[in-house]
Amino acid sequence: MIFGDHVWSPDTVLAAEWIAGACGGVGWTVGALVPNQYAQILRVHAPDSRIEDWWSAYRDLYGIIGSIGERHTSSPDRAWFAVWEGHGFANATTNIAWRGPLDDETRRALDERRRRLRDESQRRNDAIRTALLEVPRFELGHRAYYLLSGPVMAATQFRYPGPFDGWRNPDLFWPDDRRWFVATDVEFWSLYIGGDNDFISQLAGSVPTPTEIVTLDRPLEIED
Repeated sequence: MIFGDHVWSPDTVLAAEWIAGACGGVGWTVGALVPNQYAQILRVHAPDSRIEDWWSAYRDLYGIIGSIGERHTSSPDRAWFAVWEGHGFANATTNIAWRGPLDDETRRALDERRRRLRDESQRRNDAIRTALLEVPRFELGHRAYYLLSGPVMAATQFRYPGPFDGWRNPDLFWPDDRRWFVATDVEFWSLYIGGDNDFISQLAGSVPTPTEIVTLDRPLEIED
């Protein structure tokens, strides 16, 4: 599967149709991103940007959330994941940079290598577009998402299609029984998590990054 070996593509988007109706907040607030049915919503800040292996630290954060989430759902082996369609999966190209003067032989060699890489990128992107057509999509606010399914801990095994190296995160995920909900966005790295009091309390005491309880009318903060 183009998003990794631990998730699969469902036949329909029925499992995600409840979200839009449950998000009653004004645009660009917590209540427009996280369904409004949860007792508490916790903002979990992303790891410090100065960490050398930032993506591994971010993945570890998802691992903690998933491991606690498994204990707070009746469906740890069936969860849902949403990935924003606008990440540019089928538009990546490989470029060559060169500094300094070029002789004719080097220029011809570089031109040939660039042509070969363009052809490889085109074939890869065509294959990705074809594969993405098999993944159902749903609309939520001003975003469209691909919907995938798998166990809760598949959140730590995600891959993006294309020339991306290593793990990448789902934008939204929740268990089949909807006991909790995790959301982020391309405009920020914090995670906004809805759940019952026990779940939120355990999360706040377990993650290594700062946390805060937020309200539905809290504006979402753009983060670089």
